[in-house]
Amino acid sequence: MPTLILLGGDLLVLLLFVLLGRQDHDMTFSFPAALETAIPFALSWIAAVAVLRTYRARTVSSIGKAILYALLTCLIAVPLGLLLRSVWLGRLPTGSFAIVAFPLIASFMSVWRALCAVLFRWTFPETRRSE
Repeated sequence: MPTLILLGGDLLVLLLFVLLGRQDHDMTFSFPAALETAIPFALSWIAAVAVLRTYRARTVSSIGKAILYALLTCLIAVPLGLLLRSVWLGRLPTGSFAIVAFPLIASFMSVWRALCAVLFRWTFPETRRSE
């Protein structure tokens, strides 16, 4: 169950990043257009998670570990997501998008994963065993 919660939350965080970016740039709401940006990042996130095994219970066994694994996953996922998005759209991202993508996604994911660490300790006590 924690794995599904983490996966669903991670994907929602990535979608939130995209939707907030579109709103910040005064772009009209378009779910298909948002998916053009979100899907490459979601695919790269899943690939990074597979490499780092970020969905193990111990990765959210404490707030510090949750933030550490979120940042490590971002180190792989964000550059890969930018690359996949460039290939998908057939153009390079703007410099500002490439610059803000990492700190924003890393911040959003760190907050989300820290919250998971707190909530999972209450809801899934077995996550404590893997510390």
